[in-house]
Amino acid sequence: FLFMTAALSSSFFIAVTALFIAFAVTMKPTPVIAFDSEGKRAVFSGSETIHDETSRVRVHRFISDFIEKFEGVSPNIDEDLTFAYNMLTPRFRQILLDKSVHREKIELWKNKNFQTKFNLLTLKFVTGSLSIGSTLTVEGIGEMQFKNVIDYNNEGVQKKDFVYFSAILVVTPVSFDLSPDGLFVEFYKGSVLGDYRSLRAFLMEQKKEYLIEGENREVFE
Repeated sequence: FLFMTAALSSSFFIAVTALFIAFAVTMKPTPVIAFDSEGKRAVFSGSETIHDETSRVRVHRFISDFIEKFEGVSPNIDEDLTFAYNMLTPRFRQILLDKSVHREKIELWKNKNFQTKFNLLTLKFVTGSLSIGSTLTVEGIGEMQFKNVIDYNNEGVQKKDFVYFSAILVVTPVSFDLSPDGLFVEFYKGSVLGDYRSLRAFLMEQKKEYLIEGENREVFE
């Protein structure tokens, strides 16, 4: 009787301990498996910092996604702008909200059968670095394609406009909680310029023709 009592008590204790451990594990962020630059496997959770600096690839993807949502249009333009505004620093976001910069744009394009697609053509790093705490200034040009969401007549791309932009980015830790790219927009200014001749004239007036010189020039011709 004593032996059976001890065995049952031990089993009960082991079962309770196992349940407690299982509960504790489920309360942790889901682990994510990734690979470092050397191809070694690394495991981290959502609350951990992935990298202590961003990269040129991340800047390229970040600015492309931002301009497409911020400058473009779609039937879900309010959701797109919410996505873009979440990429801004709190200070810059509040400035745009107080000025109601996009109110009329949302009213004009909401639920309309039009959408745009942005393609980044040239990105130049002007000042700053990719390290945490740095302020990174970039500029570049891209192409905004305009077409119907539902293309009843198979028209394809109806219009293409060139876009010149300049932006100041704040570099933060790369993490799932803060920013997956380690970047926030502190300042942004974009100019939609129409065809290539309009783009070239604008860049020459601003003494920024280096953005279309050399190997980049063939992109537009």
